[in-house]
Amino acid sequence: MAEPWQQLSERVWLVPGAVNSAVVHGPDGAVVVDTGAHEDAGKRILRGLRERGWPLAAIVVSHAHADHFGGNAAILRRERVEVLAPPVEAELMRAPVLEPHYLFHGAVPPPELTGRWLQAEPSPVDRVIDAGRLSLAGLEFQLVDVSGHSHRQLALAVDDVFLAADGVFGPAVIERYPMLFTHDARAQRLSAERVVEAAQEYGARLVVPGHGEPAPAEDLARATIDAIDRVRAAVTAAADGVLGAVVLARVARALAITMSDLPRYHLNHTTVMAYLSGLRADGAVRAEIEEGELRWYAT
Repeated sequence: MAEPWQQLSERVWLVPGAVNSAVVHGPDGAVVVDTGAHEDAGKRILRGLRERGWPLAAIVVSHAHADHFGGNAAILRRERVEVLAPPVEAELMRAPVLEPHYLFHGAVPPPELTGRWLQAEPSPVDRVIDAGRLSLAGLEFQLVDVSGHSHRQLALAVDDVFLAADGVFGPAVIERYPMLFTHDARAQRLSAERVVEAAQEYGARLVVPGHGEPAPAEDLARATIDAIDRVRAAVTAAADGVLGAVVLARVARALAITMSDLPRYHLNHTTVMAYLSGLRADGAVRAEIEEGELRWYAT
């Protein structure tokens, strides 16, 4: 029995999961977009390709978070194909230890931050790609910059489907995780808007988020932007001359977020710092070092 994939267009298939992958079947083989969080996800993709008799031509990775390229190693141990990734993301894929390091303020991270959801096996990157047109395996893709959630994230348009990666999120995912991880909160909001613009420009009937169900672009973007605006408001309200850790604790209470483990705490801490950094750039908060403590004040 074939792996349960969902056909979205003549050539685009969704490989659903906690992290969505996609397979685009072209005249010169199949292109996999993101390989999932771990070895099992990669094996399932490869098994599905073999069941259909589709040779694998290449892997495109939207961004270098471990849950989006964690299946690379399992696939590449069995079939060595070209791997493509955006700038900066490519370097993180080659040295994935950097992800838990930056989550832990650049220091050597505790072991809880080095599990497979935050530190994938290293992956080669054969070609660095950026926004624009990409010809691959007899297919034509349009690559769109949706940075913000990560350093240099790319989304892909093909047929009438837009593979948005983590440029937008499904409403059910947002309900479960009301503070969406981000490296740059201001850029993340702009990227959600860009998903709508790109979907219209390339005639996308359906948008596939990295996490959640496919849906029209406007629905996913609105849910994502609303979530970003809620966090921004909560961070601003919390910044009344307190430490960043206190801002995080107040935001977590305001949004009913439970943090009971180190990975979740540090993902949320990094996200709050991204908001504070953006708010400071906007002139909405200021940072003051007082008696050796970095305190944040709304202006």
